[in-house]
Amino acid sequence: TPCRLPDQCELSRFISGGRRILFGALLIAVLAGLCWVDVSVLGRPLGSRIALWLVALGALHEALTLGARRVECNPGLFFFGAIVLVAVVTPSLLAGSPVNGSLFAAAVAVAACVRLMGMAPHRSAAGAFPEAVLLAAALLYTGGLLGFLDRILVSGPGGVATAFAVIAVSKSSDIAAYFVGTFVGRKRIAPALSPKKTWEGTIAGILASAGVAALLTQELLGGAPPALAAGIGAILGAASFLGDLVESGFKRWVDVKDSGALVPEFGGILDMLDGILVAAPVAVICLHGA
Repeated sequence: TPCRLPDQCELSRFISGGRRILFGALLIAVLAGLCWVDVSVLGRPLGSRIALWLVALGALHEALTLGARRVECNPGLFFFGAIVLVAVVTPSLLAGSPVNGSLFAAAVAVAACVRLMGMAPHRSAAGAFPEAVLLAAALLYTGGLLGFLDRILVSGPGGVATAFAVIAVSKSSDIAAYFVGTFVGRKRIAPALSPKKTWEGTIAGILASAGVAALLTQELLGGAPPALAAGIGAILGAASFLGDLVESGFKRWVDVKDSGALVPEFGGILDMLDGILVAAPVAVICLHGA
């Protein structure tokens, strides 16, 4: 309901922010629980990896559903993409090894070509080609980028804690940017893509990421100097902001406000993952140098 008085608007934003904090705390608790099970019970990152790839399937469904608003798609596109994702990921889960990036990219290319050849006889190539491109783009955007977080999970004994730290650093940027931008933000940074994002919120988000990384230096870098962790955190905060802009641009392209309705205050899965999707590959480069 539109706010009629300034005080009502402030109260509405305060309640919305409180719900965000509550759900965010619940999400962090669930992630921490998965990390504890993997470290203390299973001795390897299995539960968190399964959860990660289930989330990837949900994100793939949202991406294809949104893309179908602009690209004509035949039924079954998500199930076709899900089969590709599961077929590539399952062997690595069973073996306890990271998902092979080259194999994943090759599978995506093959899937797009198969979809193109399968659809072209039923309609013109001009109609089948965008569908194949959408499938490939959605797989790379969701499963491909989350594969970097999966790689962090399996990289050594501290992988679970490191992945948790990367998520915490990325989301701290989002939370700080939301609150600072909502209450004190004035200067819009990219109104064409995301009208509500401000310079004040963006700077606050990057600083928050740097601070959280400095506090989590043991989990993020194995006890490296806090100044180094803060620098990496600032980079991850900036990457998270870019990921948020990319997803905002995608939503503007398909003319929707939220990627889904999973959580009323947060939107869909992509709304919650947007920053992490870009921060994950940047984190792999910062932490592992390649």
